[in-house]
Amino acid sequence: MKKIFRRIGRNLRSSILATFSLLLLFSFTLIGIGFNIAANQYIHRSALNALIDARNAHFTGLIADGSSEHFLSYLSARDINASFFHRNLSRFYLDSEFQLKGVTTVAYSVVSDITQVLEYESEGMIGVAPHRLRSGANIYYVTSIAPMIRPPYYYVVYYIDTTDLQRFTTNINFRILGLVVMIWVATVLMSTYLAGSLARPLKNLSKFAQQIGRGDFTPNPVTFGNEEFEELNKSLNHTAKQLARYDNDQKTFFQNVSHELRTPLMSIKSYAEGIKHGIMDPIMASETILECTDRLTDMVGDVLYVSRIDNITPPMMEEINIVSLIEERVARQNYLAQSKELSINFKFDGEPIIVACVVSYIERAIDNLISNAMRYATNTITIECFAIGTNAIIRVIDDGPGFEPDKLPHVFERFYKGKNGLTGIGLSIVKSVVEQHKGSAAAENGEKGAVLTISLPCVNKGLHS
Repeated sequence: MKKIFRRIGRNLRSSILATFSLLLLFSFTLIGIGFNIAANQYIHRSALNALIDARNAHFTGLIADGSSEHFLSYLSARDINASFFHRNLSRFYLDSEFQLKGVTTVAYSVVSDITQVLEYESEGMIGVAPHRLRSGANIYYVTSIAPMIRPPYYYVVYYIDTTDLQRFTTNINFRILGLVVMIWVATVLMSTYLAGSLARPLKNLSKFAQQIGRGDFTPNPVTFGNEEFEELNKSLNHTAKQLARYDNDQKTFFQNVSHELRTPLMSIKSYAEGIKHGIMDPIMASETILECTDRLTDMVGDVLYVSRIDNITPPMMEEINIVSLIEERVARQNYLAQSKELSINFKFDGEPIIVACVVSYIERAIDNLISNAMRYATNTITIECFAIGTNAIIRVIDDGPGFEPDKLPHVFERFYKGKNGLTGIGLSIVKSVVEQHKGSAAAENGEKGAVLTISLPCVNKGLHS
C-alpha cells in the first residue's frame, strides 16, 4: 500500500487524477448526504404534521364522516396549506380485536402491514401517536385513535404511504451515483490531458537543464504557451547565457594567467641558467630573480583573490563605518607613498557613513585604488568620501597623465594594463568587489589626472545629501 501511495505521489498524472477523484468523491458525498438528510427531514416533518392535523380534525368531528372536503375546510380555516401529505391521507377502521371493521377501499395488504405493527406497539386498546413504521419494503406514517370511551371499542387509523417518496429519493441517489461515475470518467480524461500538457513542457525543460549541466549553453528555442513555463524557460535561457559568458571568461582568464605567469617564469629560468653557466653576474641576476619572484607572488595572490571574489556565496557581511576604514587604509599606504615622494589627502564631511560589506574585500578594493593612483600620480593623491542619497561615494583622484580616451572602456577589464600596470587584475578586483556589494565602479579623466569612483549602498540611508 505504501508503494502504491508513493507511486501516486511521484507520478504527475496519478497525482492529478487522485486529487480530482478525492475532490469529486468528497463533493458528491456531501451533496448526497445533504440531499438525503433534507429529503428525509422534509418527508418526516410533513407527514407527522399532516397526521397531527388529521387527529385534530377528527376530534373536532370535521372528518368523522370520512369527508375529505370537511378536512380541507378545516385546514383552510386554520390557514394550513394542504400539502401532498394532506391530500394523500387515508384511513380505515379496526375493531377491538384489530380486525378490519366495515368496508374500505384501502388495499388489504396495507391494512395487514399496519395492523400487525399497531397490534404489536399499541399493547391493547391504546391509541398510537403519529410515528413512522416500516413493513418490509414499505414505509408508512401512521396514527391510530380510539374514539370510544366505552365498549364496543374500535380504532380509526390514519396513515400516509411514503414508499413512493422514499423510492424517489433512492432513485435520485442512484442518479447522483451515475453522475459521479460519468464525471469521474470525464475527470480521468481531463486529468490525463492536463497531466500531459504539464509533463511535456517539464520534460523539455528538464532536458534543457541537463544540457546546461553538461556544459552545453545553447539557448532553448522552444516557446511555451503557458506563461509560467515560458517564464521558467526564459530564466533558464538567461542562466545558460550567464554561464556561457562565465565559462568563456574563465577560459580567457586562465589563458591570460598562464601567459602572464610564463613571462616572469622564463625570466627566472633564464637568469638561473646564466648563473649556472657563469655567463651572468650572480648579484644582478639574483636581483632580477627576486623582482620576478615578487611579481609572481603578487600575481598569484591576485589570482587567488579573484577566485574568492568569484565565489557564488560570499562571506558574511557586517556593518562598518567606511570613513574609518579608509582612514586606516590611507595610514597603511602613507609610508609607501612618502617613499615615492607622494602625499595622500583624505577629505570627508566628518560624519560616519555606515555600509554593510565584507570588510576584507572592501579593504582590498581601496588598497588597489590607492596603489593604482600611486603608480600614475605625480605629486598628490586625493581621496574623497561622502554620501549622496542612499549611496556612499568613494573617489580617488591622482594628478598623473590620466587615461587614454580609447582605453577608458577597458579600465576595469581583467588583464588590461596601463603604461605602468603590473598584472592587470587590480582594478578588475575593485569592480568585482563593488558589484558583489550591489554597487558600481566608474573611471574618467578629471581636470588633471585620472578619477576612479565607486558607489556602495548605505545602511544609514538618507542621512547625507
